[in-house]
Amino acid sequence: MNTYYSRLGRLLEEKTPIYQSGYYVLCEGDKIRFSLESPRNTEVIDAGKFIDTLVNGSKEVIHTFANSADNQEVYAFSLYTSEHKEVLVYINTLPAYEQVLQNYRSKYPDIKDDSSLKYSLGDYKFDFWTDHMGRYGEVLANFRMLSDSPSFMTEDVPLDADDHPLIAFEAGIIDAGYNLLFLKAMQRLTAEGAFAALNRTDNFIAFASIGDDSLDYSLVMRKTIEPNLFYKLFPDIREKDQLFAEEINKNNSLTASQYLDYWLDAVHDSYSSVFPFTLGRSQYDIFLQMEPLGSALAEESLHRLKQLVALNEWTSKEYNLVNYYVEALYFSGSLTPEYKEACSQLAFRLMEKHESPMEDNLKELAEELNNFCHQ
Repeated sequence: MNTYYSRLGRLLEEKTPIYQSGYYVLCEGDKIRFSLESPRNTEVIDAGKFIDTLVNGSKEVIHTFANSADNQEVYAFSLYTSEHKEVLVYINTLPAYEQVLQNYRSKYPDIKDDSSLKYSLGDYKFDFWTDHMGRYGEVLANFRMLSDSPSFMTEDVPLDADDHPLIAFEAGIIDAGYNLLFLKAMQRLTAEGAFAALNRTDNFIAFASIGDDSLDYSLVMRKTIEPNLFYKLFPDIREKDQLFAEEINKNNSLTASQYLDYWLDAVHDSYSSVFPFTLGRSQYDIFLQMEPLGSALAEESLHRLKQLVALNEWTSKEYNLVNYYVEALYFSGSLTPEYKEACSQLAFRLMEKHESPMEDNLKELAEELNNFCHQ
């Protein structure tokens, strides 16, 4: 199991801080460098500045749209990003939606007028990129360059004397933290009444999107849409939420070992065809259900990790299981000194497997285990 989306869930819920030491630096020639220290005489974007830039850039879009002839019956506004670091504002109006619906019906007469089309960002008529965001868009375009640049490889290249820095971003922003900052920017826009200039419908909604439907609908959108309105607009999700809760309630008496076994189908499937993905839930929801198990979850996860690490050969199956059990540790509460020492020993054993074809992945897992030792 690639637990990237569970990690995103932790970041979005602020169970895991986004801060990391160091800075990613965009230099002349589209070069990306890494520096442990803040580069001198260079604009540095920290989390606060990044949120400010997103908010102000979005307000530029709102101002432009509000003064256009299209500002009528606005029913949705979204601040969008993804793992590719796009920065987009999506806006749609009822007249624009009706036109899209007619176009689809001309090809597919049986298509329904429902939320799956009405809130499909890819079908929105109005999208605004960084060049619509005034001077704030320049910073966000540089942020986007950190994904586009051919020099942005998995290995960090240190900043040296021959480089000419243009702008620097805190490392935690670039390494997935930006997803949380998009959400915080949307929450601030809502709190500041930034949408007042739009001619909105009664059921207008504003939400952030991180480009993953399961996390967007199960977590992100609910942060800025009032619950009753959310269920009114997405009645199918209300039904799925009820089914999810009923299934989870059946498992209240499971031990840590039984719970870990219960989710194995989802671990090996990863997406869509098994529970809870069939109910629109994400990886994060899998681990969140284990949180009440506390230290018992830590003990069982470490026991299973020791057995796996002792194996001489690994396939992708064993690697997925190690990923699964390491992620479970994040939901086990504070680890005891004994458990932290076990994490340290496991990290050492993983680093000994240096001839494995998954060496880079094992190194990352070892670093994660070592991080538990310092919490």
